[in-house]
Amino acid sequence: MMISILIFILLPYLCLGIFLVGMGLRFWLWARTPAPLRIVTTPAPKTRYGVIWRLVGDLLWFPNLFKADKLLWAAGFLFHLSLWLVLVRHLRYFLLPVPGWVEEIQTLGLYAGYFIPLFLTFLLIRRLILDRVLYISILGDYVALFLLLVITVSGILLQVFFRTYVIDVKALMISLIHFQPKIYNFHWLFALHLISVMILLTYFPFSKLLHAGGLLLSPTRYQRAKFEERFVNPWDYPVAYNPENLSTPEKYAQTLSGMAGGGER
Repeated sequence: MMISILIFILLPYLCLGIFLVGMGLRFWLWARTPAPLRIVTTPAPKTRYGVIWRLVGDLLWFPNLFKADKLLWAAGFLFHLSLWLVLVRHLRYFLLPVPGWVEEIQTLGLYAGYFIPLFLTFLLIRRLILDRVLYISILGDYVALFLLLVITVSGILLQVFFRTYVIDVKALMISLIHFQPKIYNFHWLFALHLISVMILLTYFPFSKLLHAGGLLLSPTRYQRAKFEERFVNPWDYPVAYNPENLSTPEKYAQTLSGMAGGGER
């Protein structure tokens, strides 16, 4: 009984709290980090609409990855698309009544979940066999892939072989949402599935998995290109200088001309 209380009541509340606090902390730190200089990644848009369009592209269809590695782009794009379909499909466990558009996407989300382990396996093999990727990989990269594999494979097994009573699952989630938790009898595989999800939820704000949020608050992506304007860091050490001695294109051209004339003599 105590184990059931820990897994199905205490763990969800604890992990969700860590997730919300961690997300808020990460975004707060990113938002308050100053960016006094233009460090935009080229080629960069010069208008606000261009910046918005680039951010939307980076979030939805990854154009830079497509230019760099089309095979990796295909695996990554299909993985993210399938993952979103599965997440939307799971909304039926948290909403009452279930919206019509969530019901319409159930079959598509179900089949999308079957392909996620294939994409994850490809990403894991690629990370292991490519020297340049293996060199920059850290333990957290493998932890994320392992947790996602456990979640997706256990979910498929629950759907195909160890079928769980959906009514009890939804009743559990609704009771947690309304802070009136109830414990039901579930298969041990569902407990493993839920524990893996909770661990991933806790790990998410402190890992590379939060790359989408970091992308939105990255100066290299949300800044506009203004290369004709000189930006000065306000925290630079003050240095006394004479404006007459500043370099200009005209003076640079004169210097080159003088050097060429001196060489001829």
